[in-house]
Amino acid sequence: MRVFLRSLVACLSFATFACTAADATDYKEGEQYKEVREKQPVPDKKRVQVEEIFWYGCQHCFHFDPSIEAWKKTKAGDVDFVRIPNSLGRPEGVVHQKAFYTAEALGIGDKIHVPLFNGIHEQHLPLYTQDAIRTFFNQQTGIMPDLFDATFTGFAVDSRVRRADGLMKAYGISSVPAIVVGGKYTTNASMAGNFEGMIKVTDFLIDKVRQEQKK
Repeated sequence: MRVFLRSLVACLSFATFACTAADATDYKEGEQYKEVREKQPVPDKKRVQVEEIFWYGCQHCFHFDPSIEAWKKTKAGDVDFVRIPNSLGRPEGVVHQKAFYTAEALGIGDKIHVPLFNGIHEQHLPLYTQDAIRTFFNQQTGIMPDLFDATFTGFAVDSRVRRADGLMKAYGISSVPAIVVGGKYTTNASMAGNFEGMIKVTDFLIDKVRQEQKK
């Protein structure tokens, strides 16, 4: 319970949710979105990359997840979506980063992502240690403990965690959930007004980046 309460402090304050998000024509840099601290190169300038920054322990990320899942089904064909787990500098956050990348490495990301969110926020399971995550993975997917441990503590997962942490510093992301588009612009619910506004600003930024990449 103590860990869960601390997670509330690390997440965004959503007091602005009662506000109405601005129309796309009113979106202004520094208000509904801003540039990241250090722009990052994109894998393919013919495509637009959208990165969701999240933490499994964050209740706002949990509530935002259905919105981003629905958006994924309607995104344009030239848009690539990537999730990046943020530890927020917390030991339990690092465990969740490793859990995310372990699931991806084992090809079971789709079987773990929503159940892990639900386990923490609906079932209130104490999924904040390697032991707890190991048991959870086995119960959800049948992944054997030895394979889980080898992957969880392996070089590949550690490298991806380090890269994620480096990106967070470069982007200047310190709260979640957040969206980064094209490696250069970021928004969050506090800036956009609410989750719906966050999705709308994301679509606006996708078009903005798309046009900029054509120049």
